[in-house]
Amino acid sequence: MNKATAMMTTILLVGTTGIGAASAEEQGAVRSSIGTWKLNLKESIAPQGRQFEPYTIVLRRADDVLDFTYHGFRDGKPFEFSYAAKADGVVHELEGGMRGAMIRLPSGNYEARLWLPDGSYENKFCQLAAGGKQQICLATVTQADGSVVFFKQVQDRQ
Repeated sequence: MNKATAMMTTILLVGTTGIGAASAEEQGAVRSSIGTWKLNLKESIAPQGRQFEPYTIVLRRADDVLDFTYHGFRDGKPFEFSYAAKADGVVHELEGGMRGAMIRLPSGNYEARLWLPDGSYENKFCQLAAGGKQQICLATVTQADGSVVFFKQVQDRQ
């Protein structure tokens, strides 16, 4: 998985704990996920053979629409990307030849799926931690050759 792939994956998933929530508890999760999030490099675990680069995401909306801006680096240079789309399980064409979809789970959380041009597939789940000060994302990436790697991203509320 390259840096652009990791960045795009992060973008798609930062708001997945609250999109489309219906109950009062789930609506609280939506409100709790809105704001600015920064990658906690110390607590995160990058995929084997890689290092994460710092980034910040500003999440403006997380209901039936996910609306955010990513501020980070691409190839060592500052990079910004904005995204706004429904989280309806439909596969969407994304930047760089990727495809992605989010699926609402019975728990109110979301499963995010990302298909990459190199034939790999990423499956990621994010959960707002108790107290709402961190968001923890766990993922597996199945490479085109069938090998699987794991990563964890911890994002701190700013």
